[in-house]
Amino acid sequence: MNRALIIPQIIHWSIPNETRKSWDRKIPYHMHFRDHFASMIEAQTLAPGSKLPPERTLAEEFEISRVTVRQALIRMEAEGLIFREERRGWFVSPPRIRYDPTANTSFTESITKQGRVAGTTVLSKQQVAASKWISNLLRCAVGVPIFIISRLRSVDGRAVMVEQIHVNAKRCPGLLDYPLDQSMTDLMLEKFGIIEHRTQISMRPTALSDQPAKALGASVGTPSLYLSRTILDQLKEVVEFDHEFWRHDAIDICVSTVGNLEEETNG
Repeated sequence: MNRALIIPQIIHWSIPNETRKSWDRKIPYHMHFRDHFASMIEAQTLAPGSKLPPERTLAEEFEISRVTVRQALIRMEAEGLIFREERRGWFVSPPRIRYDPTANTSFTESITKQGRVAGTTVLSKQQVAASKWISNLLRCAVGVPIFIISRLRSVDGRAVMVEQIHVNAKRCPGLLDYPLDQSMTDLMLEKFGIIEHRTQISMRPTALSDQPAKALGASVGTPSLYLSRTILDQLKEVVEFDHEFWRHDAIDICVSTVGNLEEETNG
């Protein structure tokens, strides 16, 4: 169980009848419902990780239909105010972490610098023959040995990202024998002398499919950010290809332009 998630003490969830009567009828009721909870979250009446009552309870408390409740909850989920865990219910989203996918900084280092606690769980590791798709990405021949490592990343005990790492096995023999819940960047440098540089980064919004949704404890179709990244070594040869599925409410993408500005100035 995620210890970061808490059930709040007694809270008055409902809205006084006088307030409801004053609402603008031109605005859909589910938006009023959304605004009510957003205000509670902003005022920290609902702390990060707080669990909301079941949808049926909310419908009865507010004297509205469960359809209206669900509309409001889905709207808040899309905005990143709350998140849903399969078979557990709805929770207030913790503060987002800042994430720069272009930085040569490990996940753990980045999270620690923000005063948060990072966690890594290895879901699977295996050696397979490179398919045509992965051979193109790693710039290797079809059928050569490839290591595939799947890991679950967490922040303050909450699962936020699933990643799958593809590595050319020829470049780092015996990689799967090492502890893989550590920084891959550090491991590649210390054990194989490979200095990794991130390049060719792609991002797009998507929805969680079955496998990443299960690992994250989310429902299939939950909004997500997909990120793929090709990693080169010090000789500018492809050594690794990663792709990640992030919970959309867990991160703010912050990309530094300092390097670009310096290049323009020097140019």
